Amino acid sequence: MSAAVLAASAQADTAECEIDMLATYPFSHRPTAEQAAALKDCDADKLYYGIGVHFDYVKARHCAFANDRHDVLMMLYANGLGVPRNYAVAKMAACRSNALAPETEARLSRLTRMQTGKEGPSPKIDICDDAASSHLGARCAAIRTDLTDQERGARIDTLSARWTDSEKAALQQLRRQASDAVQRSEILDALQEFEAGKLPSFSADDAARAEREMSLLKPALEPQRSWLAYRDAWMVLGKLRYPSVAPHAWMAYFARRRIIALKGQ
Repeated sequence: MSAAVLAASAQADTAECEIDMLATYPFSHRPTAEQAAALKDCDADKLYYGIGVHFDYVKARHCAFANDRHDVLMMLYANGLGVPRNYAVAKMAACRSNALAPETEARLSRLTRMQTGKEGPSPKIDICDDAASSHLGARCAAIRTDLTDQERGARIDTLSARWTDSEKAALQQLRRQASDAVQRSEILDALQEFEAGKLPSFSADDAARAEREMSLLKPALEPQRSWLAYRDAWMVLGKLRYPSVAPHAWMAYFARRRIIALKGQ
């Protein structure tokens, strides 16, 4: 976007925000001094999106007030979550949030369309809809990752609900050893296959060949150590949950997956 366009957008936002800033937050919606003090270390994003906690829009609102998170307040008032929809307050919050001019312009435009019914009967706005800054982009990426991990974790919990305590403990250790999104995704995908009876059936020769090929790729030391800890956690779980699978079959299975990952780097 050119400097001229950015300047024009900023001027347009300033003009509209001069009017929108006349609105005020309802005093009764603010937290008490005690509530605000208790929420000084809260995370408004996690409370709003229900990441690691039950949805609590009242607490999310109090947290947003306590930490000047006006963009979260914008969503709450625009979407009518924990408070009645109030587009005037939502627009004021959009203007008060620490956003780039293009982000503010897009939010104000969206809020106007919502207010006039052009977004349908139950419209929603999200701060990640029009992320233009690297800061907000990183924040939204973290939110998406957290939500994906949470959904994936819930599916794993459902899948393992009837496992023995020792199997569940081994699964938890495996999940702790997963060092990245690829491994966290692999846990669910592999468990779905294994629970359906699609278990590794490789020979000892297959394992030896895969180990040799992996070593020839010369993986970096620290990532390889992390992966070995992850693989070993899998083998502990496999011995408990799928005792019919030989250790060399597990080694071949995960070495082959590791080779694919290394070649894709």
